[in-house]
Amino acid sequence: MTNEPEVTLLSWTNNPLETVYSVWEASKTEDELRTPEEIKADVDPKEVEQLFRAVIAQGIPVGEHIDFIFMLENVSVSFREQMVRHRIGAKPSPERLGVDIVPNLSESSWWSQSMRIQDMGRFAIQGNYRTARSIREHGDPGIQALYNETMSVIENTYNEMVKAGIPMEDARDVIPLGAHHRISWKINMAALQHIVGKRACWILQLGLWGPIIDGMVDELVEKVHPIFREVVTPPCIQGNEFTGCVFMEECRRRLTGDDALPPCTLHFNYHHLDEQHRGMAALMLGKLDIPMKAEMMERAEDYARFWGRDPYNGKMLGRK
Repeated sequence: MTNEPEVTLLSWTNNPLETVYSVWEASKTEDELRTPEEIKADVDPKEVEQLFRAVIAQGIPVGEHIDFIFMLENVSVSFREQMVRHRIGAKPSPERLGVDIVPNLSESSWWSQSMRIQDMGRFAIQGNYRTARSIREHGDPGIQALYNETMSVIENTYNEMVKAGIPMEDARDVIPLGAHHRISWKINMAALQHIVGKRACWILQLGLWGPIIDGMVDELVEKVHPIFREVVTPPCIQGNEFTGCVFMEECRRRLTGDDALPPCTLHFNYHHLDEQHRGMAALMLGKLDIPMKAEMMERAEDYARFWGRDPYNGKMLGRK
């Protein structure tokens, strides 16, 4: 049994909503400066929330003034390889051709547990590695058994090399991408919105990112303010409206069966159906021959909970 990812919010800017309000007010008036504490005491909380909600919805840069520090535990090296792409000056290429240069992306930083000095000699026996959903739910149980056995072989190889005098920093090269470790993540509000917006997409590995985003948002909601629940929005939705798929080619390949992954329900509704049938995506899906249709409908339930939105039209649940 593998260990599940855990997210802990270690620290954050005091009174973040009021800080944004204070900075915004100071930039718009000549009135005497009011501190976040004074804003909290004097201003209607609904007014403060209204401004903060606009910052979330419109990506106003004043969000860069508030910071959060998370500790992520039981996360794989493969997750870290995606995570660290989210930094100033870089973004994942939608064509998977490498990295695009974007000078104005918001900043985030990390401090990772290092396998150079971390003893990995019991990672397999302790279940400290990621097992992807596709492996766990594969029809042939022998696949997961083979995967677990391979992890044990790697652990034994690592231990034999260390026992023979090979330094851990060299022996670690056999450790797989699925091995777990710990990493801290310092991130500001604008970067959080950018990253969650990108990684909340149907296309971008909910199985890898979902538990992390869920954990980050749960911690923010519990420790800071419930409004942070509204941060989780797929990149094709602005406010409450669909604005267009940002991964057209990948979605097309899934609908044609060229990629053996479930197609996106939002793309199916807005880019595959005509206007006459748009809004009836769930019904139409049952009538049409779509690759991996059962998996698509099952995953739609996961995304309804993850987004807090109808997975077919993107509307906030409870709204028309």
